[in-house]
Amino acid sequence: MKVSLYTFSIISVAYIIMFSLTFGFIFPLQQLLFSGVSAQIGLLFLPHGVRVLTLYFYGWRGVLHLLPACYLMFFLSVGQTGHSLYAPIISLVGCYLGMQFVRLTFSDTISVSFKRHDWKLMFWGGVAASIFNALGLAIFDQGLNVTLFSTVLQLDVLGYVIGDVLGLIVCLLSIVYVFRLIKHLKIISDT
Repeated sequence: MKVSLYTFSIISVAYIIMFSLTFGFIFPLQQLLFSGVSAQIGLLFLPHGVRVLTLYFYGWRGVLHLLPACYLMFFLSVGQTGHSLYAPIISLVGCYLGMQFVRLTFSDTISVSFKRHDWKLMFWGGVAASIFNALGLAIFDQGLNVTLFSTVLQLDVLGYVIGDVLGLIVCLLSIVYVFRLIKHLKIISDT
C-alpha cells in the first residue's frame, strides 16, 4: 500500500508539473508564435510523456494512477481546453490501447526495463497512444457523424499527434540526460 501511494504521488506530481508547464508557458508561447493553431491543440504537450511512461510500466493500473491528476488539471483548465467531462477518460483509454497495441504487436514479452528495445517500444507505443488518443478525442469532439476522411478531423488528429509525440520526445530525452547526470554524479562520488 505504501509503495502504491508513493508511485501514485510521483506520477501525479509529474503529470501536474508537466501540464502546468505546458499550459502556463508553452501554450501562451504557441499562441504568440502560431496564432492560427487551435487553442485546444498543443504543439508540444509534455504530459503525454508522463502518460506513456506510466502506462508502459504500470499497464492498466497506470490509468488509475493518472486519472485523479488528469481530472484535477482538467477542472483547473476547463476554460482553456473546453473539453467534455469524459475527455480525460477517453484520452487515457486511447493511450492505453495504443500502448498495448504496440506492445502486443512488436514485443515477445510483457516485462519492461530501460534497455534499447524498450526505449523503442516506449517511443512507438507513445506514437500509437497519441494516434488512438487523438482519434478518440477528435471523434468525441466532432460527434460520430464525422467521417475519418474529414479534413477537420484529420487536422485535429495531426495536431494532437504532433504535440503528443514532440512532448514524448522531450520527456524521453530529459530522462536520458537525468540518467547520465546520475551516472556522472555516481562516478564523481566514487572517486
